[in-house]
Formats: sequence, structure tokens, C-alpha cells
Amino acid sequence: MAEDHVGKPFIVLSTNGDLPTNPMSLRECMVCGGVFTREESREHFEARCQPSPEQPLAAAGRYR
Repeated sequence: MAEDHVGKPFIVLSTNGDLPTNPMSLRECMVCGGVFTREESREHFEARCQPSPEQPLAAAGRYR
């Protein structure tokens, strides 16, 4: 029997990277506001994180 597993929400951000020919896809954690590569977000998915007091709703851009 499979077990349900609720995950952390991430928003995928696309950037041009260092050069216009080098696009990157980053993921921002909606809990803490941290930005990760695809591989790093897999590791962060399992880690406990706390909401950032400096960046509430960081992914929504409402902290600016």
C-alpha cells in the first residue's frame, strides 16, 4: 500500500543565467524563500525549514 506524502510548495523561476544562451531554472521554496537548483530543491524538500521573518510570501514578491 502506498503512503501519501505532502510536499513543500516551490515556484519555478526561469532566468537567463550568466549569458542569454545559458538559461537556468531555479526553484523558490514558498516556506522559507530560499532559492535552489533542481537537485538542491530535491534535498531541501526533505529538510525542515522555517518561514523567513524578513521575507514573508517571498515567492509572491510581496516583501519588496
